[in-house]
Order: sequence, then structure tokens, then C-alpha cells
Amino acid sequence: MTRTLLVLLVGSVALMSLSAFAADAKQDDAKVHKVTIKNLKYDPATLSIKAGETVVWVNKDDNNHTVTSDDGDTLKSDNLGSGDTYRCTFPKSGKFKYHCKYHPRMKGTVTVAD
Repeated sequence: MTRTLLVLLVGSVALMSLSAFAADAKQDDAKVHKVTIKNLKYDPATLSIKAGETVVWVNKDDNNHTVTSDDGDTLKSDNLGSGDTYRCTFPKSGKFKYHCKYHPRMKGTVTVAD
């Protein structure tokens, strides 16, 4: 095999691998939803997702916050300082209301459908 042909072959394989990786990453991104915590609010405050999908809360506020289920079971983040994140995958359908334990007026809801 000539050197040029070998370089083209290796390059083609690398390109196909990158394309497959990018497709997988896109599929994974579709299953991850982001909630930003800023100005003493969850944004968006209401979110509808499918079972098996993940929500990531990102604290972009100067204050500490939590993500705490109203029922006390499903969502139980530790203290989230500025820049911290909390992640939860929802395996089954339901309506999950939550709040910040430091700022009880901060409220949010994740609705999970099958």
C-alpha cells in the first residue's frame, strides 16, 4: 500500500469515527435539559421531559441554593454555590415540584411523560 493511500485510509476512518461520535453526542444532548438558577429563580421554572431524560441545574447566582423536592424524596441536592451543578435523571413519569430550601419562594416543576 502506498503511503498516500494509507494516509487517505486512516483519515477516512478517523472522519467516520468523528461523525459517529458527533451523532451520539447529539442524541445525548437531546436527553439532557438545563435549568439555570439566577436572580433567585429557576429558569425555566416549568419543564416537560420524557422518562429517562436528565435535568441539570446550574447555579449562576451569587447566592447558595438547593434543588429540593416538595415531597422530600426525588430531588435532594447538596448546597449549590455559584457555578455548582446538580443532575437528576427521571426514570418514570410524574410531576415533581421542587424549591430552594434557603429561598422557599423559589419554585419549579419537572413534568415527566412516558
